[in-house]
Amino acid sequence: MVNVFCFYFDGAIVQVVKADISGGTVTIKDAHTFTHDELDGYLSGRSEKTFVVCCNPLLFHQDIVYLPPAAGRQYDKLVRSEVQKNHPELTSYTTFYSTVGQTTIDAKVFNKIAAFSYVDESITAFLSVFNHHGKVISHLYAAPYSIFRLIASGFPHDADQARIFIAYLPGEKFLLVAENNELEFIRKLPSSDASMLPADIQNVNMTIDYCFQTLRVKPVEAVVMRQSEQSDVESPNFTVPVTYSRPPGLEGVPQHILADYLAPLAAALHYATAPRSGDILPPDYIAFSSNKSVLTAGSALMVALALLLAGYTLTQWMVVSDLKPAVGALRTHLRTSGEEIAAYRKLDEEVKSQNKPLEILNKQRTSLHPAAALASLTLPSSQDYSIKGISVQTAEGYLALQIDGDIDSSGFSNIQATFEWIIEQLGKIPGYSIVSSTLDIKLKTFKIQARYNGFAQKDK
Repeated sequence: MVNVFCFYFDGAIVQVVKADISGGTVTIKDAHTFTHDELDGYLSGRSEKTFVVCCNPLLFHQDIVYLPPAAGRQYDKLVRSEVQKNHPELTSYTTFYSTVGQTTIDAKVFNKIAAFSYVDESITAFLSVFNHHGKVISHLYAAPYSIFRLIASGFPHDADQARIFIAYLPGEKFLLVAENNELEFIRKLPSSDASMLPADIQNVNMTIDYCFQTLRVKPVEAVVMRQSEQSDVESPNFTVPVTYSRPPGLEGVPQHILADYLAPLAAALHYATAPRSGDILPPDYIAFSSNKSVLTAGSALMVALALLLAGYTLTQWMVVSDLKPAVGALRTHLRTSGEEIAAYRKLDEEVKSQNKPLEILNKQRTSLHPAAALASLTLPSSQDYSIKGISVQTAEGYLALQIDGDIDSSGFSNIQATFEWIIEQLGKIPGYSIVSSTLDIKLKTFKIQARYNGFAQKDK
C-alpha cells in the first residue's frame, strides 16, 4: 500500500488529497480546497515532511524532435538542445519527453519524440513556500500529463492506436493527443461546463485536423473522461467516434470527489505506479534537496558522535575518580619506602663488588693455552706420513692451528687414503674441529686448518 499526500496548484486555488493506493485502487482519506493565502498556515500545522505536488502552469512549450535511435543514451542532452534551438528565449527550464513513434526522413529512420518544457520561474513560487516550512517535494507533475496517464490506463490492449483524450478541470478542458499510448500534444480550452458543448466539439475537430496535418497522426477516436453522473451524449458533429470512459481504480472514489479533485487524484495514482515519469522538479531543487539530506544526515552523525564521546569521557572520569584513593595509598607507601630502597641499592653494590674476583677467576679458568692444544694433539704414529710443522694462533674463544706434513705413501689412491685417514683421526681428538684441508698429490704434501676449543681441557 502506498500513502500519498498530494497538493494541486491552479492559480489562486490549492487542493489537497490524502489517499491510500493499493493494487491500483484508491481510498480517499481527506480532500479539501483552500486559497493560496492559506497555504502557509496549512503547512505549518502538518507533521508530514514529504509531499507530491501537481501544478497547471499557464505557460509551457511543446515540441516534436526527431533523433536517431542509436543516440538514445544522449537523448537528455540532444532533446534539450533541440528545445533550446526552437525557443532561444528559454534560459532556466525543465523538460520531460517520451518517444511516441518512428518515421523515415531521407531514407533514414528517426525516433519521433514529444518534449514538454516548463519555465522554472513558474513553479518556484510554491517550491519556496514548502522549503520555508522545512517540507520536501519528492515529485512534481504537470496536471495534463498525470491526467493523461490516468485516462490512458484504461486502454492497455490497443495502445498503438492514436487517440484524443478529453478531461475537464474547473474552468478548462484538456485535449490530450496520444500516439502509441504516449502523450504527444496538449491543448487547453476555456470551459465552464464538464459536458461537451458545441464549441468544445468544434475545437476537438480542429485539433484532430491539426494533428493530421502537422503531427502526421490521425486519432481513431475521441475518449471523454466520465466525471459526473450525467448520461453519455452522442453527437453526430464529431469527425471521429466518441467513447465515454471512467479510468480503472476509481470505482470506490465518490463522484463529487472525482469531479472536483481530478488533478491531485491523477497525480497520486501516477506517483504510485510510475513516480519518475514526467517529473518536472527543477534540477537545482533536486540538487538542493539532496545536499540538504546529506547535511542533515551528517549533522545527526556528528551529534551522535559527540554524545558517544561525552559518554566515553564521563566513563573515563568515573574510572579515574575510582582510582584516586588507590593512587593516594601508593604515593604514601612510596614515601615510607625510601629507606628500604636505599638499603637495597647498598646491598646491590656490595654484591657487584664481590662478583668481580669471581669473574676474573672464571676468565682465567676458561682461557686456552697453546701448550694445552699441542699436548692434546695426539695422532697415531705411522710410516705413511710425517708432521713438518704446527702453528698456533689465539682467537676469541678458540685456538686456530695449521698442521703441515708429508705423505710417504706411493700411488695416488694410497696418498688420498692416507690423507683422509689423517683428517679422520684428527677429528676424533676431543676439542678439535676441522676448518679446511688441502692435499697436493704431486708434491705429496698436505695442509690442515683446525680449531681447538678447549673442551678436552675442561673434561679433564
